Amino acid sequence: MPHMTVVLLHGLGRTRRSMARLASRLAAAGHHVETLGYPSRRLGVAACAVHLQPAVAAIRARAGVPVVLVGHSMGGLVARHLAAADPALAAGLVMLGTPSRGSEAADCVSTLRLGRAVFGPALHDLRTDAAGAIPMPACPMAAIAGTRALIPLFRTRIPRPHDGLVSVESARFGAGERWHAVPAHHTWLMNHPGAVAAVLGAVASWSPPDGRAG
Repeated sequence: MPHMTVVLLHGLGRTRRSMARLASRLAAAGHHVETLGYPSRRLGVAACAVHLQPAVAAIRARAGVPVVLVGHSMGGLVARHLAAADPALAAGLVMLGTPSRGSEAADCVSTLRLGRAVFGPALHDLRTDAAGAIPMPACPMAAIAGTRALIPLFRTRIPRPHDGLVSVESARFGAGERWHAVPAHHTWLMNHPGAVAAVLGAVASWSPPDGRAG
């Protein structure tokens, strides 16, 4: 199987370390992995993509072929911006617990001054009424959603099933994407064996048949 270059993007308020286990599994499968950090609590989603663009473009140039973008939660929306802005960038995009239709949890938290102070301008971009502003890239996509809610605060506010912060309905936005649901909660969705297997399967499906991968 050709090996790909895979770029991992963490979610809101997290760091690149949160993607370490998934990175290890991808590397063990022979893929080249780049895990990038970005100021998720200081910039909005589009601005985070602009911040990351030079680094991602450099990774793409070194690979010599399109890369695979994998984003957890907000990272998936940032990846959509990146892939939409440069159609030659991505061979595919995987979103893990990404609120593609917006998050009811973000709707709630964004009404609180403390919530806005802690999570910054990106919180507004995660709202259900802001989902339409996120561009849709032309590359193949896969969406992976969790169905186990361990965060009790929003259980009654999010349509079931959900992962505690993002509903399956929001993660599955119906644009012809590959689709998987696993019994995992939002925070560590990227570490669930089922999610890891789905990521590996998506990356393999997007590998070029002639072996010319990064």
